[in-house]
Amino acid sequence: MIKGFPKAAVTGALSRKRVICWTAAISVAAIALGIYLFLKPSTWRCYTDETSLTRQAKQVDPHFVAWEQPEELAGALGQFTDDPAPSISSDGTVMVFVREVQKNNRDLFLCRWDGNTWSAPFALRALNSKFNERSPAFSRDGSLLYFATDRPGSLGNYDIWVARWDGAVYAWPLPLTQMVNSPYDELDPAPSASGDKLYFSSNKPDRPAADQKEGDLDYAAKTRMPGLDHDIFAADIVPAGVTNREIERATSMLYYLRESALASPRVMKLLGGSAKSEAAVSKSLAWLASSQEKDGHWELNKYAGNSQHNMGGTAIALLAFLGRGQRHDKECEYQDTVKRAIDYLISQQDPLEGDLTGKQGNMYDHGIASLAMAEAYGVTKHEDLLLPAQIAIDFIVQHQSKRSGGWRYNPGDDQADLSVAGWQIMALKSAQFSGLRVPAETFEGVRRWLKHVSGGKKGGIYGYEKSDGGNRPAMTATGYFCSQLMGLSPNTFSAFETSDFIQGKANNNASRDSYLCYYATLCSYQNQGKLWRKWRDIIHRELPASQSKEGYWQPQGAHSDQMGRVVYTSLLVLSLQAHYRYTPLYGLGFEPDRKLATSPKERDALRDMPLYRRAKRLDTINSRGDDLQPCITAHGDFLYFASDRFGGEGGLDLYRTRISGESPTEPTNLGPVINGARDDTGPALRMHGFNLIFGSSRGQDKDKFQLLGTHSRRVFEEHVPGNVLERRYLKLIRGRILALFLVAAALVLWLFLVHWSGRRRRKR
Repeated sequence: MIKGFPKAAVTGALSRKRVICWTAAISVAAIALGIYLFLKPSTWRCYTDETSLTRQAKQVDPHFVAWEQPEELAGALGQFTDDPAPSISSDGTVMVFVREVQKNNRDLFLCRWDGNTWSAPFALRALNSKFNERSPAFSRDGSLLYFATDRPGSLGNYDIWVARWDGAVYAWPLPLTQMVNSPYDELDPAPSASGDKLYFSSNKPDRPAADQKEGDLDYAAKTRMPGLDHDIFAADIVPAGVTNREIERATSMLYYLRESALASPRVMKLLGGSAKSEAAVSKSLAWLASSQEKDGHWELNKYAGNSQHNMGGTAIALLAFLGRGQRHDKECEYQDTVKRAIDYLISQQDPLEGDLTGKQGNMYDHGIASLAMAEAYGVTKHEDLLLPAQIAIDFIVQHQSKRSGGWRYNPGDDQADLSVAGWQIMALKSAQFSGLRVPAETFEGVRRWLKHVSGGKKGGIYGYEKSDGGNRPAMTATGYFCSQLMGLSPNTFSAFETSDFIQGKANNNASRDSYLCYYATLCSYQNQGKLWRKWRDIIHRELPASQSKEGYWQPQGAHSDQMGRVVYTSLLVLSLQAHYRYTPLYGLGFEPDRKLATSPKERDALRDMPLYRRAKRLDTINSRGDDLQPCITAHGDFLYFASDRFGGEGGLDLYRTRISGESPTEPTNLGPVINGARDDTGPALRMHGFNLIFGSSRGQDKDKFQLLGTHSRRVFEEHVPGNVLERRYLKLIRGRILALFLVAAALVLWLFLVHWSGRRRRKR
């Protein structure tokens, strides 16, 4: 007992002391536990885009991500670029970015990560052209590569296209439909992680609000001056299948170069044409038009040909006019010529069977006429041509040889030859591209037939009825072109064998064999590269020089007595139109490389092209400034983008928003560590969002961009016992830890003061 105090008072003081001590101890322990939970190894994941801890991630604001100081990418990637928009595959090992190779000519380049550095970039040969390719983006599985291009045929200045990985390269590019593309600029495609949505930017104008009329200044300015404001859009995917939108896209793939090349001398020149070659075409079309009969057909025996093939002769002359962009449904120079030729073919067609062989013709005539009807329908989509074109194709399907898969002179012949079959195959593929029905079984038979007539060491030499070692060069050219239509890549061993063979036959006498010239031109053009440039130079030099002053070419060589001047001239005109008449299916400007020859899949064996519903503007993300270059994290939680909205650090800044909820969250600036006084743009992410690569103009030349890289700051590499906190992270949060300890110290001090003041009152 304490002297001078009653026993009860002493006991009460000790009890209060214990309560105060225990309270202080519990408080300190609670604060220490709070600090531990704050630094718990799993907690750091909440500050990244990892979704394995979905519950915690949804409770954290996006701005909690902290970044290291960005550094210029090492190696070849550190060079300046004029269009900083890299894209990185989901596994982080492949990057595609843009460089300007010539003035007004940007190309796509690919490089790979070896675990330490990025490899030297190499050009994507099947996608690049003499026009601009930019804004690359991978699909989640890497099977698709989206990009934007201003090549001919686009609805606007830039449209979004998509290419497929065929096992060797990204190839077979196609434009997206009008659900996405518009007469304005569509850029920066970014497919979602699940593949069910496509984000992109566009400068298409807003529709006027309910209280805003189209005459208002703001709306009128945006409508008349697109490009002032880019916004971010999103389009939902729809299941693949044969739809009107697929037909629309396939048609643009086949014919999209024509209108642009014929309307622009610059485009014509970039595609390989010249004033001299077009003058030769114009002279020939004038002669053909003057030689047409009143009822629309061409009488071949008047021009040293065989009138038994008037149907085929009329059709091939019609193809020459269609190739020049002439059509029957719009006012043009030869509208009446084209209309009368189409009317004649329809008048001679069996309305029940679809037969276009004519009174004395054969399957040659039917194949050529069917090709002309399918192309006329594909270009115009005129309702009056749908039924005649479809039943003509049905006739080809019906009379395919069940045994060989090919065709012969007479409908239903069990034998077949490649010369007749070539025209049927071209008609079938043109019909398919134009949206007409062609059974898959028919194309299976075509593949069987082409395999039967192929030979050589690599399967690149084709024969007339069977492999014959190249005794008929025109048949090798025919077989190669048909194989290209069926999806053969020019970067295969068989394609290089064909290319070598045709180059060996190239000479300065192309006009002496119009059949060889026609097919060699078609397959060389689809092959692209050195083969096409060499063959194009020959025909553009030699054909105008050998043309008569009237505009025709004098028939020479085998079967010239059957063709006469009409057919012979038409074949050579089609050869001079090749660089814009069709589109290179594998890729415009492709450069085959023998060192990289592989065995890629054929086009039809690749995954389906995506189709999208109509795109919608994301109003919760967009601002009054430019919002562009969206990039989705690998798990689909966040969308990063560039914007010059008010309140940023400089020009264009990088922002991010969470898109995994019902609607996107308010975008947040990545902060001054990432964004500077100049433009910071083109975000790309790898390592589940930990590694950020972007373009910046912070260098000495403000008009050039550097590719910079940075990492998010992390607490633990993994949740493994014995791990030590990283110093850089402790340095980042030291203020918070110090504040917690000060709170604990203040609480203990307060408890001590309470206890001390109580003792003094008792002593009094």
